[in-house]
Amino acid sequence: MGSLTKYVSNDHPEFAVLIEDDDKVCYAYLLNEERIVGDIWLYNSVPTPRESEWHKRENLPFLNPAEFVKENLEAFDAISPVEVTWDLVEETVANIFLASRLIAKLTVGSFPGWSSLVTKDGPLAQKM
Repeated sequence: MGSLTKYVSNDHPEFAVLIEDDDKVCYAYLLNEERIVGDIWLYNSVPTPRESEWHKRENLPFLNPAEFVKENLEAFDAISPVEVTWDLVEETVANIFLASRLIAKLTVGSFPGWSSLVTKDGPLAQKM
């Protein structure tokens, strides 16, 4: 059973991060007024494939292949220590933490955002 968790900015409630795990793959989406303005791959929920699957649209949302994955997290659940912090001074930045460890960063227009869980830049995440 997939999961959706929404983290809304207290200071600017028009901004939120939606984390979606569809039991295949998990992504985080930066929302502005409920419109997606940034995205980032977080982890594969199924075994990480050797080959990329992004050449076929029917595979959406895409798994990140082994050549890009530095670390694949365990699937988040209701008690996973996930936290989103906001930096809204110069630009909108959402920092996603797992157990006090920064794992991803999203800004408006980041398609994709940045991740500490990848080995190199790719179409699903940029190396942080």
